[in-house]
Amino acid sequence: MKVNDKMEIVNCSKDDFDKIITDITDFWGSNRTLHLHHPLLIHEFQDTAYVIKDGRTICAYLFGFYSQAEPIAYAHLLAVRNNYRRLGLARKLYEHFIECARKKHCLKIKAITKPTNQDSIGFHKSIGMKLIGNETIDGINVVRDYSGPGEHRVVFIKDI
Repeated sequence: MKVNDKMEIVNCSKDDFDKIITDITDFWGSNRTLHLHHPLLIHEFQDTAYVIKDGRTICAYLFGFYSQAEPIAYAHLLAVRNNYRRLGLARKLYEHFIECARKKHCLKIKAITKPTNQDSIGFHKSIGMKLIGNETIDGINVVRDYSGPGEHRVVFIKDI
């Protein structure tokens, strides 16, 4: 999928993954999410691991997979390199992922984030995702204990 004349969405290779890991702070501001970047995301789910490149530079990426239990596509990680933000790249990656998910007969797309991640919450709301939560904490709908005891998460869902 073309993003513009010089950028295209392609599947993430092992070399791309290694570059992302090397430059993790350029995407996240720190290495706080490094533990979420497991290589199985590209070894086992390469058909749902995407990057956008500007030449040899990885500008953005989305790692996802299809649920084995329900017709849902799950967006696990989405990041845009700091100096490529506000260009619509995250939105383009989601559009591509949704297009692929529809072809696999998925009916919904899902994502989660921490209740403190206001940027992620704002972005997911802006693309029409709804928060599904059974409790409100600090004004945000969360699913209590989603990621374990005391680990509440904001869970987003969208019909596709």
